[in-house]
Amino acid sequence: MEAGNLHTSEPVHLSERLAQIASWILPQSRVADIGGDHGWLLLAVAQKGLLGQGIIGEVNKGPFENAAGRIQAYGLGKRIDVRLGDGLFVLQDEEVDQVVIAGMGGALITSILEAGKTKLTSVKRLVLQPNIGGHRVRQWLVANQWKLVHEEIIYDAEIYYEMIVAERGTEDIYENQPIPRLILERIGPFLWRNRDPLLLAKMREELAQMKKVYGQLSHGQSQQATERRGKLEKEMEIWEQVMRWLSEEQS
Repeated sequence: MEAGNLHTSEPVHLSERLAQIASWILPQSRVADIGGDHGWLLLAVAQKGLLGQGIIGEVNKGPFENAAGRIQAYGLGKRIDVRLGDGLFVLQDEEVDQVVIAGMGGALITSILEAGKTKLTSVKRLVLQPNIGGHRVRQWLVANQWKLVHEEIIYDAEIYYEMIVAERGTEDIYENQPIPRLILERIGPFLWRNRDPLLLAKMREELAQMKKVYGQLSHGQSQQATERRGKLEKEMEIWEQVMRWLSEEQS
């Protein structure tokens, strides 16, 4: 507690999604939570005595001010630094061991990693939670010599979330699999290999979304719409085949 100030000691309770993300933060590491928004993730880790040093990066002034105020309210201003800035550019070189980017689309996560990859030289682990477009994240990781070490699906507030954990390496988990690589990138190779118990339900939801898009495209007469329909048809066939395999294994 900082001298002259009264701070709250109220326990931090994380959602299921954030709790799972927190479980993959290496104890006593220097962690950057990019797009940390409310600041709860690093607050919870620090409150358990498991945080070395923390940095919360926020590109928007409102969330930045909210997080900064909350960190001060908990008396953790010396342990967690809140910075206003774009992506990984809030970091100094070799300042952190681990980076968390959660609650964004896969395309945005990928663009943040690509734009700031020179800031990752000291980073040992990435914990990434794309809301959509997880395949984009997986493709970037392989292209930039990061290997997947864990994937899981989190069901929180009636939404399925993917969590992807990666460390440095070149192991190609996509080799010798019965599913085309592009589909496996969409499904998640660890989710498939480990038969994540929520994978089938998540795939059903995504197949329903594909069918909805296919129905919308059926009204289009352009060459682009026709090509998109053909691609979707093939993808849905593979999706349904994989779902049959999973259903048979679980029955």
